[in-house]
Amino acid sequence: MPNSNDQVIEKFIEAGLEEKHAKLIIDLACHPPSKASEIGKRVGISRMDAYNSLRKLQEQGLVKATLDKPIRFFGMKIEEVFQQIIRIREMDLRRIQHNLENLSSNSEIAIMSVDQSSEEDTFSVLKDRHTIMATIESVVAESEKQIWLLLGRWGILHVLRSGAKKAIADALSRGVEIKIVACIDKKTIRFFDSLDDKIEIRHHEDFNLNGVFVDEEVGIQFVHTEDTPSGRGKEDTAILIESGMLLTAQSELLKIQWKAAKSYKSIRSKILDGVMTEPLRLSLGEGSFYEHFRNSLLQGNTVKSTSNATLSKNGSEIKFGTNVESESLSALGIDSTILFEHIGTRIGQELAVKLQHIVDDSKFWETIIQEWSDMGMGNIEIDSLPPTKVIVKDGSACGGNPNSSKLFCDLDESVLSGILLERHGIKVTTSKRECSDVKNCSCFYEIICEE
Repeated sequence: MPNSNDQVIEKFIEAGLEEKHAKLIIDLACHPPSKASEIGKRVGISRMDAYNSLRKLQEQGLVKATLDKPIRFFGMKIEEVFQQIIRIREMDLRRIQHNLENLSSNSEIAIMSVDQSSEEDTFSVLKDRHTIMATIESVVAESEKQIWLLLGRWGILHVLRSGAKKAIADALSRGVEIKIVACIDKKTIRFFDSLDDKIEIRHHEDFNLNGVFVDEEVGIQFVHTEDTPSGRGKEDTAILIESGMLLTAQSELLKIQWKAAKSYKSIRSKILDGVMTEPLRLSLGEGSFYEHFRNSLLQGNTVKSTSNATLSKNGSEIKFGTNVESESLSALGIDSTILFEHIGTRIGQELAVKLQHIVDDSKFWETIIQEWSDMGMGNIEIDSLPPTKVIVKDGSACGGNPNSSKLFCDLDESVLSGILLERHGIKVTTSKRECSDVKNCSCFYEIICEE
């Protein structure tokens, strides 16, 4: 782990200083006035190199020197050095701005009036994170309708550390629609919390893309970023794209990913509270539910009944067996098996989320096995970690009546499927159940996972 001096040196380098100069400034901040030869020995450079470097720093106002002979150099507080660097950079920016204004107002300089606009598709390579973020700030500042921000896992940090943050706020005030797709976790959620509520955020698992797309006219796509979020990004590379056809296609892809992503509110609840709150997407079977309902429901005196409505098929009243609820749903075109599979999967996912604080997989499954047994749902056996096969012995979901309670069998198996999916990202391929002892409400089933 880097010490405090290393961190300060890193920040000085980010501010534009050479590493050698940063070490000299830190050395002088920790020692009394010293000669160049003494400072050079402490830092590990020659006397002449130390003297020339210290003179250069003195001219910038970053170190000071005595008037006596031989000259001794002494330092300033680290905060004062940073403040002086900021003043120098601000003066440089004002001078650049002043020069631009003078050139722009001078009609005698013909080259300033040459129009280089073109309708052709263009692509440019951007190097260094500071250059990339400055370009992002520029294109966001010119946005008119919509901005897509692809922030991967750490992109939110780079945005908030740059001038792009203010450009985004200004775009919102102009009524520009802003959407963010990112991979959000415990380390970054507080940064997303700091964004304006008008920005719509969605989470996409394992989303690694970084870039910005504005008004389907200009896009910036990162092709390389440092793995370390605190890095300086000197090797970061991006492509600036101005191609209507390509950006229109990219917009369609973004819309697809947007639909597949989860809302920020739901992922926030999942991360912080261990609760899943996103809507449950259910498949109720094939065909028109309205047509099934209209053809099955007979009102009034069509059929004698103790109820004011009965279900019929082909003009005749449907007679149900022992499983009234399931058969009624089927008559209305609803596949109850699929329905309970969805619900069970969701329950399993929520259970896995509730136990996400258990990092060790073996302890996680010990907890699942114990809870399953405590609820009287049978004894779970797994073959490995992560499991490729889950066996449940002495299950009793059917309550001794497997023909009428198959719905609950489906539910039990789907709960385990949901646990596997949420915890390990494993999908179940097949499952089978055998009622071995109906009298004692005992059965056996196993779930086999994808390899």
